[in-house]
Amino acid sequence: MVLLNSSEISLGTKLQDFNLPDTISGTNYSNSDLTKDLVVIAFICNHCPYVIRIIKDFSKLAQELNPSVQFVTISANDPNYRQEDSPENMKIFASEHNFSFPYLYDESQAVAKAFGAVCTPDIYAYKKHPNGYKLAYHARFEDLKKALNELLTQDQLSFEPVTSAGCSIKWKQET
Repeated sequence: MVLLNSSEISLGTKLQDFNLPDTISGTNYSNSDLTKDLVVIAFICNHCPYVIRIIKDFSKLAQELNPSVQFVTISANDPNYRQEDSPENMKIFASEHNFSFPYLYDESQAVAKAFGAVCTPDIYAYKKHPNGYKLAYHARFEDLKKALNELLTQDQLSFEPVTSAGCSIKWKQET
């Protein structure tokens, strides 16, 4: 296991389009399902010790900030690398950790690449503007609650967030 820092992505970057199957509900979930002014999108997986360390608190935070903030999680890991990251196991993981939000499967890994996600957890918060959602936070979980509370009432953070770090996304082997 190698610790990898998330990529630098400019604040104000527009939210990437996505349309992925939700392993919990069995239906697809896309940008059009986003309804809140503040949205958290987190790339996670089931086996990463960095995700396992925060997932209980992440799920609790999502419940605490509902209905003000919408949470979405995505796994882009290749289940051929770790079977624990299969869609079937994602559904079990979501149930075990009381997810009150979608857990989407990015089988093609195109969404993760479009977002610039490289590690798990890789956490993004987008704020709604008249012309769409714009990136307002891309950093570690430990500062997420403070960031979201600030972003609910203002457009910019009063602090410099620390980059997220975790396990690398398990990319499919190119053939």
